[in-house]
Amino acid sequence: MFVFISHLTVPEEDRKTLERYFHERSRLVDSFPGFLYLQLLKPEAGGASHTFLTAWQDRDAFRRYMRSAEHAVSHSREPEEIMGRTTVRHEAFEVLLDSRLGGPPRAEVDLGGLDVE
Repeated sequence: MFVFISHLTVPEEDRKTLERYFHERSRLVDSFPGFLYLQLLKPEAGGASHTFLTAWQDRDAFRRYMRSAEHAVSHSREPEEIMGRTTVRHEAFEVLLDSRLGGPPRAEVDLGGLDVE
């Protein structure tokens, strides 16, 4: 699995409008081959005002999407004025573990008498 994350630092006065834009998104990515899901995260604290995460079957699926007509259409809908005032920082990750996908049985760990619930 591959995850691409965009951290957006949006001026306070633009945040609600940008959130509405994301809720009214084109949804073109939803049926793109290799796309798994996306999340828009609003932090409780920190520097970025929003984080946009997309998950893909692999890096190649993400690359195909980035070169696609669907991507071009989706990004042509972005509110240019707000994006002009927004700072964006990107990160990319290979997912090594995702608890939703199952996997090998959980290893027993000796916690040295710690009470962890």
